[in-house]
Amino acid sequence: MDPYQPERWHDFFLATSGAAAALTGLLFVALSLHIRYIATESVYRDMARGSLIGLVMALVLSVIVLVSQPVEWLGAEQGLAGLSYLVVVGGQQLFSLQQTGWRIPRESALRSIGGYLLGLVGLVAGFGISFRIGPGLYVVAAIVVTVILWSLWNAWKLVIDVADEEIEADRKAG
Repeated sequence: MDPYQPERWHDFFLATSGAAAALTGLLFVALSLHIRYIATESVYRDMARGSLIGLVMALVLSVIVLVSQPVEWLGAEQGLAGLSYLVVVGGQQLFSLQQTGWRIPRESALRSIGGYLLGLVGLVAGFGISFRIGPGLYVVAAIVVTVILWSLWNAWKLVIDVADEEIEADRKAG
C-alpha cells in the first residue's frame, strides 16, 4: 500500500477506529465498576488514565486518516495530534507530580516514557506525511495498533489486579 494514499488505508483505519471506540466504552464501564480501588491507588489511576487516553488517541489518529483531505493536511493533523498528546498529557502529569511531591511509581514512569515516545514518533510521522518522506501511514498504523494492544494489556492487568485486591479484602473481612 502507498504510505501517502489514505484512501487505500480506509478499511484498516475504519477497523481500528471501531475497535478503539468500542474498547474505550468497555474500559470505561469496567473502570466504573472498580472505581474505589482505582481512585485510591496512584498506579491504578495512572494505568486507567493512560489506557483511556491511549484508546481515545488511537480513535483520533484513525479518524483523521478517514477524513477525505489533502495528504499535507492529513500529515499536519497527525503531527498536531502527537504534539497535543505531548502537551496535554505532559502538563497533566507535571500537575500530578507537583501534588504528590514529585514522586512517581516506577511502573507509571515507564508507561509515561512509552507514551511520550509514541507521541513524539507521531509528531515526526505527521511532518513526514506532509512532506512525503519516510514510511508515512505505516507509522501511524503501527502507533494505533501498539496503543490498542498496550491499552488492552493495561486494562487486563488493571482489572485482574483490582480483582485480586477485592478478593484479598473479602478474605480478610470474612
